[in-house]
Amino acid sequence: MTGGVETIGRALLGEATDAVTVPDLGRALSDELGRLVPHDGYVLAGLDPLARASCLFTKEHGYNEVSERRMAVADAEAHDVERLLAGSRVGIRVGHGHRVRLGNVTVPEGFGGELRIALTQARVAWGGLILVREKGSSPFSADEAADADALAQPLAAALRRFVAGMPLRPSRYSLSPGVAVVGADDKVTSATPSAHEWMRLLAPEATTTDEGDLAATVWNVAHLARRAGGQALSRIPTRDGWIALHGQLLEGPEAGAVAVTIQPAPGRTLLPAVSVWYGITTRERAVLEEVLEGLPTKHIARRLDLSPHTVNDHLKAIYRKTGVNSREELLTGLA
Repeated sequence: MTGGVETIGRALLGEATDAVTVPDLGRALSDELGRLVPHDGYVLAGLDPLARASCLFTKEHGYNEVSERRMAVADAEAHDVERLLAGSRVGIRVGHGHRVRLGNVTVPEGFGGELRIALTQARVAWGGLILVREKGSSPFSADEAADADALAQPLAAALRRFVAGMPLRPSRYSLSPGVAVVGADDKVTSATPSAHEWMRLLAPEATTTDEGDLAATVWNVAHLARRAGGQALSRIPTRDGWIALHGQLLEGPEAGAVAVTIQPAPGRTLLPAVSVWYGITTRERAVLEEVLEGLPTKHIARRLDLSPHTVNDHLKAIYRKTGVNSREELLTGLA
């Protein structure tokens, strides 16, 4: 990266460090990127790096829920994420039925063009950013696509820094686990009271939890469970702790119905994703798994054929990466 692209790349990391909420992050990344690639709206989604399910979502002047879901289904069928991981990280769509570089659907009504950026780094898909322009605006150019492509990895690093900047802490959520049944029409057909509360937390901008404003993360898990013909999982990072969403396709007369369980993420469910987000190495994770078993340092050293000094060094690295100060804080953060 050179010149303006390099400057903006550094600024993106600073903005991610300062952002407190997901909407804060979306606006900050959009503002910085807009200095090189002007746009009228955006949709930002983070992905669980292992399950490839949506784990954070925000937008401003973006598509409505119906269009987002229609395009997500089309993208999944076209394997857009795999294409972007294999080659260029950027694709352009234009409206009015013109030829597109990715997928086979046009930009929804009211918009004239779309530029989508796969936020990939080290062969991991961390999320995606869609920039849109209103109908009548100039389409995104090849030069703008090249600038966006150069910023794809800094954007991915910024998204990862935002998540990894949340210290690993015990969940502050007092809600009991909730279960919502999402029908084939993507509406909630039944739910426990706690599930409604969870969905309000996941989609605070929504006015209801049983109509079109169903939280994007909940819809995504239900969609992926249908697509997989069984189950899907996402781990949601928040400042008040991690939330686990588990979708399971139901058997019975209503084809496509999915039960989505929402609860604070248990440690064993959380550990694989945390290891990726926080950059925990294979050796560090092996130590961490033994810590979760409650073993003292000497026993861990014998099991892993390491010296106690090396085990402690690995623990110090884990503490630094996850923002905790002791084994007790680490254990409570993964409780």
